[in-house]
Amino acid sequence: MNKKECKVAIIGGGFSGLLIAEFLQKKGYKNVTVFEKENRLGGKLHTIWYNGKAYEFGALFGLPNQKFLTDFIKSHNIKVDGPKLYRVNYDANGKRIMQIPKESVENFVEELNRLPDVLAHYNNIEDANIYNLDECLMLPFAKWCDVNNFDILKTIYTNYFTSYGLGDINVVPAIYVLKVMSYDNLMSFMELPHLYTWKEGVSKLINALEQQIKDIRLTQNVIKIASSKDNKVFVHTDFEVAEFDKVVLTTPLNQFYDFYNEDLEMQDFLRSIKYQDFNVYAFIVEKVPKKCGFVLDNLSSNKRGHIILWNSRWHTCEGEELVMVYAYNHTEKSKQILLKTVKQDLLKLGFYNPRLYQTKQWKHSPYVDTSTLQKGFYDKMTKIQGKNNLFLAGEIMSTISMENCIKYSKYLVDTYF
Repeated sequence: MNKKECKVAIIGGGFSGLLIAEFLQKKGYKNVTVFEKENRLGGKLHTIWYNGKAYEFGALFGLPNQKFLTDFIKSHNIKVDGPKLYRVNYDANGKRIMQIPKESVENFVEELNRLPDVLAHYNNIEDANIYNLDECLMLPFAKWCDVNNFDILKTIYTNYFTSYGLGDINVVPAIYVLKVMSYDNLMSFMELPHLYTWKEGVSKLINALEQQIKDIRLTQNVIKIASSKDNKVFVHTDFEVAEFDKVVLTTPLNQFYDFYNEDLEMQDFLRSIKYQDFNVYAFIVEKVPKKCGFVLDNLSSNKRGHIILWNSRWHTCEGEELVMVYAYNHTEKSKQILLKTVKQDLLKLGFYNPRLYQTKQWKHSPYVDTSTLQKGFYDKMTKIQGKNNLFLAGEIMSTISMENCIKYSKYLVDTYF
């Protein structure tokens, strides 16, 4: 079947879904349809507005060293015109602290100098897809650090990985941490670059993609995907049943484990995917401290529900301002208790009169644990690609970050279409 006749459905209108749609269109596919259950596109690229200024509910920034992201914004004529972001670290009582004590600096430099040589043992870690995983990369990242005698780097990675809601390094396998926080990314954070931000928010990237995609269907929740004997794939939504030649999944894959009803191993793998429960609050406040604040005391798992990061974004000093507050969700506590906890934290940090404006809960940064990786999770994911004309994408395949989403989306289209 030629590209003009081939009908492709993409389930999920987040960044990956829209990227894949655009890449397919550029490759000559004329019938590409994107299904999105919400009334907006973008997923965790989610910008809100207050008093004429853009604030971020999800992704905050990109890094200048990220080649795929840099190429994307250049090719779509997107200006990097947002506010500068600066990191300041605090303890739980609002006192500024250093990431590492002065007496540990010498050991930190020694570990940082060794890091490139250790990473060089993993030849494929920078590739778009995950395959032929080294056994050591399947370990929780904290254990990987112990194996390589990275005591100080373990703390630094916690500060940069866990503080953005990406998970506990004592649980999340090393491959996920190192795919997101590569050596170049780590050094970029260290050097305090001018981060990529946008005046109109990260949604500027989504808007650029939306303009290129011809068939987008919002508020259509896909409830089932089924194959037929003639190699067609049927997409069932709340409103219709549509027939396609190929389907790409970019939503959480565990929602559609029943598609593989004759493959019990695949079903078990998809059910094993775990997510981070993460809350974002938008507060109207007064007396906003400048810069972005990271509360390092709250990064341990027993401090779930407490603020780990706040971002005032525009650093307005007059009158009221919106501040975005980020915290891991505590599933055993009510929303009311969690809100009270966050408000108390804000007062300790020096904010005045916080009032909740909006809130959002994310399930993001998917991963599978060490035992599932050891059973061959990603080898299976690669082997299953294209079976019954269904293709798997999204964050569990690319790992989270705008850079990785672009890289994997391009890889998927180039490899299978």
